Amino acid sequence: MSSVRLENDQSTQRRILKWSRIALRLALVALIAKPALSKFVTYGTSVSFFDAIGMPIPSLTVIVAGLVEGVAIVLLLVGTRERIAILSLIPVMVVAVLYAGPSWKNIAVLVCCGAFLAEDIWMLAAPLWTADRSVE
Repeated sequence: MSSVRLENDQSTQRRILKWSRIALRLALVALIAKPALSKFVTYGTSVSFFDAIGMPIPSLTVIVAGLVEGVAIVLLLVGTRERIAILSLIPVMVVAVLYAGPSWKNIAVLVCCGAFLAEDIWMLAAPLWTADRSVE
């Protein structure tokens, strides 16, 4: 009886983690899609902004940041190489916070990235916590 309950608990945990990962991916896409697109649509304005806040080589930095964000969006939407997308967004957002100052969007992206990585750690460690340790 306890093994059936344990399997049900683990199944429920897996479903919750699966849906929370999808929610985090979609939240990240929603947060970075517009800024990523605007880096290309309004390239001149973005270069001027990056120059005004003191970013080095602003014309190149706009392209690099836009490409990193764009590739991350595609990976998150497709649902493949999520960790690469997450790990590539973190330095972009940290630089944005350091140069432009913290905004709710930058902080929200960092929180979502942290939650995604924390969920990975939870999934790796969950079998250790849920193992049946009864003494026979």
